[in-house]
Amino acid sequence: MQRLKKHFGVPGMIAVMALGFSMSGGASAARNYLNDFSTHTGKSGPHTEKRGTRRGLRGIQGVPGPQGPEGPEGPAGAAGPKGQEGSPWTSGGTLPPGKSESGTWAAAVVVGGGTDRVPISFGIRLPVPPDVHVIAKGYEGIQHSTECPGSVFQPLAARGNLCVYSAENEGSLNLHEALPFTSGALLVFGNSQPSTASGTWIVTAP
Repeated sequence: MQRLKKHFGVPGMIAVMALGFSMSGGASAARNYLNDFSTHTGKSGPHTEKRGTRRGLRGIQGVPGPQGPEGPEGPAGAAGPKGQEGSPWTSGGTLPPGKSESGTWAAAVVVGGGTDRVPISFGIRLPVPPDVHVIAKGYEGIQHSTECPGSVFQPLAARGNLCVYSAENEGSLNLHEALPFTSGALLVFGNSQPSTASGTWIVTAP
């Protein structure tokens, strides 16, 4: 202190002391500014050390929450366009005129003097019962040739007729009765000895 007083005198010493106080106060103010900046913004000041910038490890996935409630039912959709009419006939209708359907049949009399009833079912019924004709084996084109112009392998029937063709007839099985219906027919065969017969049938709508 005496050396400062000797070189600078009292006025100079006062000036040096004032300069020191001012520098000390500026440093303190700067520290206070940086602290306030970090507190209010969460960021470090211009020349402060960065802290807390490293990202932590990812946590485990949480348990799925419960299923939410079912949503309300949506509105009914618009009705679709009307479908086309079925071909060649409609459901619940009858066999169209001139159309045919066919199948097979078999009969057997196992006791002499007995009979066997053979049902024939039409997949699609006729508007009226047909006329029934039985053509014996080997008599195609001879018996009922107008109503039944076909054969056992290629059965044909004119409109309104049911034609029953025989492929075999062991023991000369005889037709006793034929009962026609719109949905089919019932044929009753019989013989005085055990006999069998089988063949094809076809019916054509009137």
